[in-house]
Amino acid sequence: MNRWILAGILAVVALITTGVSVAIQGRSALIELLPNLAAEILGLSLTVALVDWLIERAKLADEAQRMAWAMLHDIDHAVWVWQGGRREFHLDEMYALLDMVQESEPVAESTQELLANLGVRASDNLRLQSKLLRRHRKLKQAMISLSGLAQIREIKRLVDARYAVDSLQLSIRQLSELTEQEIHPGQFGAAKGLRDATLEAQTRRYLGERGLIMAARAASENKTPSSVAVGAMASDSGAPGSEFGSAGRIR
Repeated sequence: MNRWILAGILAVVALITTGVSVAIQGRSALIELLPNLAAEILGLSLTVALVDWLIERAKLADEAQRMAWAMLHDIDHAVWVWQGGRREFHLDEMYALLDMVQESEPVAESTQELLANLGVRASDNLRLQSKLLRRHRKLKQAMISLSGLAQIREIKRLVDARYAVDSLQLSIRQLSELTEQEIHPGQFGAAKGLRDATLEAQTRRYLGERGLIMAARAASENKTPSSVAVGAMASDSGAPGSEFGSAGRIR
């Protein structure tokens, strides 16, 4: 907008200069100046429009990169809670862990919550960032793939674990291309030794050791599961450096 204001000011200055020239030199000066003035104004307008378009394009590209990286890290956290592995971000490990998921494997309630949150966030991006997604087709496809996870808790009786895997892997491929990363499927054999997808392990990674202690204490006191989760999150909020916690992997 500031660039267009500057262009308008320059155009007004040009018109004033033309008027002064006409007043001083007469009508012949106007006839000589008009073609040059028209060419200058047209050139200025085209330059401002081109610069504005390039800047807007670069801005949208940066926003797309930030959104893609944020979604990849959220996916990484959800996969870590679900499947285990190392705590640092590693694209090949994440993809390899998902490849190992079997249809009949359990998905803990806490993991379903993380997957559903991914779907809700993707749906929000589709609704609120339509201009950005129109410019970046791969980012839009990734959001569409993830948005199906929003209802995973409601449709868990109709789908198996591979439904979530397919959605996650498709979005990972799209997002990795957007962030200029390359996936090497099947080349991270160490993932098998780091994997632990049991319900207990999923709960431990989601709540943290402190959360498990509180859950066991609450179970002995017959507290409701919701109060356990609230207490665990409140406890973890003051200890971002704990070995496990709801904050996710170390980045």
